[in-house]
Amino acid sequence: MSQGSVSNPTVVILSGQADQASLSKGTSRAGFGVICVSTNKELADALSNQPWGLVHNLRAFDSQQNYMLHQRLARNQNISSIVRFIISPEINTPALALVADCAIRQAFNLSAALSGNLGEQLKALKQTDNARSEAQKIVHAQRIFQTANPSRDYLTAVQEAFQAYPHDSIIRLEYAISRLHAGENNEAGILAKRLLQVESHNVRAMSLLAQVQFSAGDLDGSLRILEVANKICPSNPDRLTLIGDVYIKKGDLPAAKKAYLEALDVYPPSHAAREGLVQIPLTPAEVEAAVHTMRGVMSEKDRAALLNKAAIQAVNARQYPNAVRIYGFALQHLKEDELKASIFYNLGLAHKKMGDFPSALENFKECIRMAPNHPNVSEHMTEIESKQIS
Repeated sequence: MSQGSVSNPTVVILSGQADQASLSKGTSRAGFGVICVSTNKELADALSNQPWGLVHNLRAFDSQQNYMLHQRLARNQNISSIVRFIISPEINTPALALVADCAIRQAFNLSAALSGNLGEQLKALKQTDNARSEAQKIVHAQRIFQTANPSRDYLTAVQEAFQAYPHDSIIRLEYAISRLHAGENNEAGILAKRLLQVESHNVRAMSLLAQVQFSAGDLDGSLRILEVANKICPSNPDRLTLIGDVYIKKGDLPAAKKAYLEALDVYPPSHAAREGLVQIPLTPAEVEAAVHTMRGVMSEKDRAALLNKAAIQAVNARQYPNAVRIYGFALQHLKEDELKASIFYNLGLAHKKMGDFPSALENFKECIRMAPNHPNVSEHMTEIESKQIS
């Protein structure tokens, strides 16, 4: 079922079955088409039809599952036009934080929603959203996707929306984030603090303030804010990545590794988490787990780059057996000769540094066989052969 006509849009309700009848009845009575689902598999199928809205009843679902689901939905460009809502047993700090963190339109109280007025509230919010300016609509719909690398068009929309609607808290926060991207860190920090005075639950504003402090070199202050935000609303991959970046600067590589791996577990496409992870020596098992996690979102070239960087880190840390195992894993999971040639070359270098010249020569020969013009291979082969002769 699609979004349908303007007068009869479709709403998907993700809920435990005990509450579905009451939620569905009130929503239908307000003129919405309703699809009720109770599992993530059913939800994926329902969302593929591009309904107008998604209402998620948090009751009867594991809290960690709820956080993971909404962090992923917030980053799914294919459903960015779907307006999302949550129903919570309590409108408390965690519920409000989840709304702020994941671009959720509104949190409803469970008892009020079950009383039959959910549909009327959805109808009123839809009318409010329809009355927004185009700039407001762009900012509200795209803010999560534009956090790290905002486009020029998005920044223009933020500027326009802020000039017209400076009291819209979402617009105000996005304007503050735009100041950070413009290098105006002090202004970004001031705006984030002002917003937190009004919305203490706004973990997205906390993340901005932590980023400002990180940029200023206040690692402990940044980490304190991030840990508070992560406790209120866990599983945000951008925040976990920033936590990893802070720990890298502090020299705590195990803690950084843990944060990056958690970020990738939530959101495997995260380029920033991936780039952070390859700065740290990983065990072969950790590398294999990371590649498995990202198997559906990485190209062959990206997979080769990740494995190569991980092996080079192991070499630099003088963990040569780990490097050899990682390279071997790469050769098993790559198909393109050009990419495999580079792996054979680096594997040869690793064996050479280990003093295993026969194995190094064998790998250099494999590299030449797959890529005859690969640079520097001949020099290494000549050097090894001269040592063997002497």
